[in-house]
Amino acid sequence: MDNNLIYMPTFRVRQQETIVLKSFDFGNNIYPLLEIVKEHDRARKADTQKTFEEIHNELINEITAQHVFIDLPIYLKQSGSVKDEVVSFSFSVINDIEKRSEYINRLSVSSPKAIPVISSYLFKTGEIDSIERQTNLLQPNFERLAYRLFPISFSVDFPIVQGLVRPNDYIIIDLDQITPYPKSPPLRPIVNALKAFEGCCKILLRSAINTEIQNIKLDHGQVVFEADNSHIDVDIMTDFGVNATGDFVGVKKDDLTAGGTISPGFIYYDATENQYYGYRADIKELSQFENKIVPDILSSDSTVRMLAAAPPYLSPTNNGYSTLLNINSGGESGKSQAKFKKIAMDHYLYCMKVNIESNNLHQTNNQLP
Repeated sequence: MDNNLIYMPTFRVRQQETIVLKSFDFGNNIYPLLEIVKEHDRARKADTQKTFEEIHNELINEITAQHVFIDLPIYLKQSGSVKDEVVSFSFSVINDIEKRSEYINRLSVSSPKAIPVISSYLFKTGEIDSIERQTNLLQPNFERLAYRLFPISFSVDFPIVQGLVRPNDYIIIDLDQITPYPKSPPLRPIVNALKAFEGCCKILLRSAINTEIQNIKLDHGQVVFEADNSHIDVDIMTDFGVNATGDFVGVKKDDLTAGGTISPGFIYYDATENQYYGYRADIKELSQFENKIVPDILSSDSTVRMLAAAPPYLSPTNNGYSTLLNINSGGESGKSQAKFKKIAMDHYLYCMKVNIESNNLHQTNNQLP
């Protein structure tokens, strides 16, 4: 069983996420999960466009981590507002077990660093043997596999996975935005099953920030109550019977829709309290990032607390914080919502790494030798 993994940040492979993935040193205890949602990372001329495997094997190779989970996420909804290239990839590749497995197998040259993620198609297509089929298609080419399970089909899928999983494999229980309260009636059977199973490393995954949150509705400088980070807590991890935890890197789960105008705003993670504070513009102008949001973040009580923490969560090696300082001093432009997404991820990852290095966050429910 993997005794190193503590935290699994989940990234949808898009521009800002890719920049963070390539620049951050994840160390030995953080394995990122990549959600690949389209065939190509960006548009290029036909004669210069790279293949799926060229793009993603190169990305995996550039990530400084012991392992990288690879998922072509089955749970994505193909609504009318989702970008065309995402919908096309979903219908042509992800929705077909053989095709999806073929694409993942194109990344097998990155094994053992790359770990494919398998999920059930039961509530997608009604196929009842989907987990076994994917295992048979992927296991010959990868040293390790991960099984991503969801509450809606856990009672059907978990017994199947129990019979397939090997000690070096992983089970990911994805709660989405469900409150991580292990005694709640819907979650109690899942928790009991996880506690009773010790066959491999188990990971609790949850989206901490409600996707319905809008920047314009944030209370400036106040706690964002719709953001619940309680899964980043060794007591909750212990109560769930898991060994590691994970989330979407301190940002909202990307809805993959075509871009529109966004009112400037920022959700700032306070690692000393394990909660988020909201900052928003007075008017819908990008200059508000530089003139209001950044100065108020840097002078906030959260920043004071994180600077004073031992060890500190804010330092020149925290790329998110150093970017805020650089914007505030006029060293670089802050007129970009995308840049603040990167700032949020950089800052959050740094805080998680500090927590791990100081043993505030560690593996739970370890088996005794």
